Amino acid sequence: MRSTIGNVFKVVGGIVFAIFGLWGLFLDLKIIGQAAGFWGFVIGFFVAPITFIAAPWYAGLVSGNWFPLLIGYGGGIVALIFFGIGSAIAGD
Repeated sequence: MRSTIGNVFKVVGGIVFAIFGLWGLFLDLKIIGQAAGFWGFVIGFFVAPITFIAAPWYAGLVSGNWFPLLIGYGGGIVALIFFGIGSAIAGD
């Protein structure tokens, strides 16, 4: 029973990570597209890890829009909390 409940928390963590990750990537690519145009968008898509790290900070520092940082990093933290709770319950 504990293993099942733990696995449910892990699955929820994975779903949260996927949803917030895709949402964050979409917002980051939108930021890059506005700042650097179409070719910036294309390059940002192919170097997604760099885009995921730099674009939310750029948006926050330049325009004061901290929402992409909250979505990208906050969603990852929430997902890791769910995954950690699931691992603790399941005894992994």
